[in-house]
Parts: sequence; C-alpha cells; structure tokens
Amino acid sequence: FSVVSGIFGGIFTFLLVVVISFYLAIQQRGIENFLRLIAPVKYEAYLIDLWERSQKQLGRWLRAQILLGAIVGLAIFIGLTILGMEHALLFAIMAAVFEIIPVAGPLLASIPPLIAAFLSDYTLGLMILALYVGVQQLESHVIVPLIIRRSVGLNPLVVVLALLIGGKLGGIFGILLSVPIAAVAVELIKDWDKKKRNS
Repeated sequence: FSVVSGIFGGIFTFLLVVVISFYLAIQQRGIENFLRLIAPVKYEAYLIDLWERSQKQLGRWLRAQILLGAIVGLAIFIGLTILGMEHALLFAIMAAVFEIIPVAGPLLASIPPLIAAFLSDYTLGLMILALYVGVQQLESHVIVPLIIRRSVGLNPLVVVLALLIGGKLGGIFGILLSVPIAAVAVELIKDWDKKKRNS
C-alpha cells in the first residue's frame, strides 16, 4: 500500500509541478516582475541581469540534454535493429528519455531490453549488454564533454551533485529546482570572482 501510494503521490506531485510551471511560463516576464517587487532598488538591475543570464544558461543546458538524449536514442535504435531485437524503437525512446537522469538513467533504460533479450537468447543478451556499455562509454567520454561542457559551461559533475543534493533535500521538487539553482549559483560565483579580480 505504501509503495502504491508513493507512486500515485509522485505522479500527482509531478503533474502539479507541470501545471504550475506552465502557468508561470505563460505569464509574461513574471519572474522579472517578482524580482522588481522584492529587490531593493540598489540591487534590482543586478538581480534581473543575473536571472536573465541564468535563464540563458539553463536553456542551453536543456537543449544540450535533448540533443544528448536524441543521439543516445538513435545509437541504441541502430544497434538494436542491427542485432535483430524486437521493439527496438520503444527501447530507443526509453533510452533517450531516461538520458535526462544522470548516472542512473542509462542503467534504468538498459534493464528492460536486457531482461527481454536474456529471456529469449543468452547470446543476444550479451551482445545487447555490450551495446549499452559501449554507448554509455562513448557518451561519457566523447559526447558529454563535447555537448554539455562546450554548449552550457556547467560541468556535468556540478549538474550531478546539484541533482543529488536537490533530490535529498526536496524530493521531486528539489530535483526540478536543482539545476536552475546551480545555474544561478555558478553565475554568482563568476560575478564574485570577477569583482575580486577587479578589486
């Protein structure tokens, strides 16, 4: 009962976050107006500029994640199709979607096709295991440094730590807010470093 209630509670929380995010997103310059309302006049321009820079950085991170998921999904689809795995498109979409979850995402996405493969043919299961490990290694050592680090400027380690800390402190809300907060923190650190060097 606790597991089922936890699952439905998580789904309800996720839908609530999506609805709230939608209404915040369609409100024109809502966050900028809120910052103008609460910020002292002395810091108003700086806070709005900080928010705009963080928003751009977050947008670049999200676009990079979508591109990363698309590349991984395409690689998995091609590999599974060559190996003759049934439902290759479904497993590829799953790999692309789960790519948004750092570290654990690729592992979770590999479990269903591996179970299906090992139940039908042991050799096929080993080949699919090799495919997922190969794609994961290619992603970690080639694709992530090229896409995430260059397009965003947020170190993948910072993103992983932010997601872990956010999940520990605030659950699903913490995970959703962790990357935006990390983006703002990175911009604040850059400003502090620039001010220190100028002085």
